[in-house]
Amino acid sequence: MEIKIDNLSGPEVKQLLTEHLDDMYAASPAECVHALDLTEL
Repeated sequence: MEIKIDNLSGPEVKQLLTEHLDDMYAASPAECVHALDLTEL
């Protein structure tokens, strides 16, 4: 595992956040999704 400071612009981060948000919206009502997308981070 490599831990480093990043500006969140990498494709891996974008993919991870997209998948996470997709899963959250699929499993929860929109008003219960308390997660930020990349632009809000």
